Amino acid sequence: MNKNIPFGFVGGSSILTIFAVLCLMVFTLLSMSTAKANDTLAEKSMAATTNFYKADVEAEEMLAQLRSGKCPEGVTKEGNYYSYVCEIDSNQQLQIKVLIENDDYEILEWKKVYIGEWKSDDSLNVWDGAEITE
Repeated sequence: MNKNIPFGFVGGSSILTIFAVLCLMVFTLLSMSTAKANDTLAEKSMAATTNFYKADVEAEEMLAQLRSGKCPEGVTKEGNYYSYVCEIDSNQQLQIKVLIENDDYEILEWKKVYIGEWKSDDSLNVWDGAEITE
């Protein structure tokens, strides 16, 4: 009795196994790259949040000094109006404007402002509304 397995059967199953292993490897690499991108994004988000809250704490401390009657360095005073900025990073800052009268105060502005250089992107050819003539 001859128990030889035909070559076509062995080759076909081997090719399917190799293809399945290659697919699993590709999915593994895609999963790893997605995990790395998510980790990088989480680190950047954490740094941005940390920087914002450090600036916010600094602004609150300056407001506390203003309310106690002291005028810290960097505060601009115009009558009862006080304004100052706290840097978040090299491209953003908190701008604060406060009205202080006696023991009362009112926060007029407390906003995050982008101060970096704006760079336009003129690489996309956009239709300007003019009639097209050929």
